[in-house]
Amino acid sequence: MKANRFFRILAVAVIMALLMVALPAATVSALTGTIAITSPAGKTGPPGTTVTLSCQNFTASTTYSVSFGGTSVTTGPTGGGTFMATFTVPERARGNHNVTVTTTAPDDSNPETFTVTPAITLDDSTGNVGDTLSVDGAGFTGSTTVTIYYDSTSVGTDTTNANGSFDNFTFTVPASTVGDHDVAGRDATGYSPDVSFEVSPEIAISPATGAVGDTVTVSGTGFAASKSVDITFDGSTVEDATTNTSGSFPATTFQVPSTSRGSHTIKAEDASNNDATATFTVSASITLNPSTGSAGTIVTITGTGFGSVRPVTITYNAQSVATNPSSVTTNSAGYFSATFTAPAGLAGTYVVQASDGTNTATASFTSTTDATISPVTSAASPGYVGMPVTITGIGFTPSGTATVTYALTVSESTTLDSEPINTSGSFTAVFEIPPSLGGTHAITVSDGPITKSFTFTMESTAPPTPAITLPLADTKLKDDTFDWEAVADGSPASNPVTYDLQVASDSSFSEASLLLDKTGLEGTSYTLTDAEKLESTNEEAPYYWRVRAVDAASNASGWSEGSAFTTGWSFAFEGWVVYVTMAVIALVFFFIGLFVGRRSGGGGYYY
Repeated sequence: MKANRFFRILAVAVIMALLMVALPAATVSALTGTIAITSPAGKTGPPGTTVTLSCQNFTASTTYSVSFGGTSVTTGPTGGGTFMATFTVPERARGNHNVTVTTTAPDDSNPETFTVTPAITLDDSTGNVGDTLSVDGAGFTGSTTVTIYYDSTSVGTDTTNANGSFDNFTFTVPASTVGDHDVAGRDATGYSPDVSFEVSPEIAISPATGAVGDTVTVSGTGFAASKSVDITFDGSTVEDATTNTSGSFPATTFQVPSTSRGSHTIKAEDASNNDATATFTVSASITLNPSTGSAGTIVTITGTGFGSVRPVTITYNAQSVATNPSSVTTNSAGYFSATFTAPAGLAGTYVVQASDGTNTATASFTSTTDATISPVTSAASPGYVGMPVTITGIGFTPSGTATVTYALTVSESTTLDSEPINTSGSFTAVFEIPPSLGGTHAITVSDGPITKSFTFTMESTAPPTPAITLPLADTKLKDDTFDWEAVADGSPASNPVTYDLQVASDSSFSEASLLLDKTGLEGTSYTLTDAEKLESTNEEAPYYWRVRAVDAASNASGWSEGSAFTTGWSFAFEGWVVYVTMAVIALVFFFIGLFVGRRSGGGGYYY
């Protein structure tokens, strides 16, 4: 019993001793440090904000840790138990987040509340219309859609992560006036604070390099709204424009004025003195007028952008050409003008080059084939068989052969001449027009690869109808010979008219009734051959004949009127026959009278 009582007393003593030790320790651990957010004053801000804490009543000479929303954001020594701590707000979604401080003592602080608000940042604060801007956002509602606004106009959307952030959203700066413009983000809860983007004037030119006289296009953005704009080239006004309500002016063109080579300033300035510039580089350039032609064409060459007061050498197909003036020199602005004659040679495109020794420019001249024909004929002024014709050609294949052909008909041609082409590509062909039908005919000259064609108009006027002389109508054919009068049609004597003669058994001159059909007779008469002699006939069944004229171009006159005639022996009581008959009758009567008279006288003797 005594032992049990002793152990009870001993147990109470141990418990009391432990309570004596534990009571001071519990009192110490129950001590609480105090913290206060001293910056920022409103205890709000987006992720990335620097926060300053004032910490007091912490255990000295230990280590503290600051937590933001349960995540340690900074640590450090407590010193004497009173200290200042700073940290940067981490990525967190919009709303309130607790800030606490703990130490290794351990000590616990009272919590402070920090409100995360949304914010955006731009990769650039200034730029031009058309630039690409990158936007980052933080402090928005987590996993939600954020709309980006430029001056209250939506330019796109992005989606935040769980911590309310998004990165690298890009958009193109829309047309807007010079000065500051607001960019903001908005989720379902509200907008972020505006961020300013400053728009500067800018001009674009096209091309940026060229020659005097070239057309340059200028357009501008980022100027003041609805203002007149003065466009200058090296300070001299070359054009004007007007901006729209967005501060832009449309494409405006001007021609580069006469100036020296090198860099020149194009400037656009609005009425509010907002301006932008661009550099245009003038290079050496030449122009040819005309740029196409045959050998012998007079070409004007104009150069700009060359050195000041410099001699200029001009070549054609890498060969020097004579110019007018013979010595070409640029003026103080690097300009020159001269002429030269396009050399003879094969048709094609050739390089013309001008150089002042330092600056060189080229242009292309297209040499064309040319050929001329003389004389030129037409329906109003036709040609004729045997007409001498000349064709002159340039730009043909040097040292080749030019062949001239003449189309007698649609399907038949004849070669009239072949002439050698000289080393300069020139030739001359002279020939005479062959017999051919009246109307148009193609004359072609070709060296193989190059062909030129002309139209020759052959005269189509028929000669007059010849008049028949023997035999006349209703008379007898004498000596088997037909005669007619000659006709002329105006052709040269070298192209005499020929005649066609027909004899028929009836006046219709049908093919079945034709007894003689002679063509191409050169004289004005024709005597029948023994084989062609006609059988005798009389007036009841006469023959008929007619004649027509045909010139060298096969133009035929009308037929003479068919004339009736007879052939063979027949008695005709006319002319000398009449006189002989009368003489014979007179003699007969004379002798009868003489005989009667003698008979009468003899009877008297008998009386």
